[in-house]
Amino acid sequence: RVKGLSWLFQLLTGIALVGFVGYHFIATHIAGSLEYGEVLKRFNELKLFYAVFLVVVAYHAFNGLKIIAIELGKKGVSKMFYVLFVVAVLYGLGLLLSL
Repeated sequence: RVKGLSWLFQLLTGIALVGFVGYHFIATHIAGSLEYGEVLKRFNELKLFYAVFLVVVAYHAFNGLKIIAIELGKKGVSKMFYVLFVVAVLYGLGLLLSL
């Protein structure tokens, strides 16, 4: 069983994701326009928000997969988790900053 910080961070990132997705939905679909120019302007104004959102999503996703693998009895998945997490975040931030 997985306990400790891994479980705590999974819980905290899950709660954070509810807030991030809620804000994104309101800012994009309720308060904002979906015209291309408006979307691009809003995106450029909120790059830090989307960068943090990316890190939280990547951590939550890969940590969830790690927890599942550990509970299924797989060994050595923690190192793989960190490698995949770092690769995903660097790739995502590279894409984010290129826009």
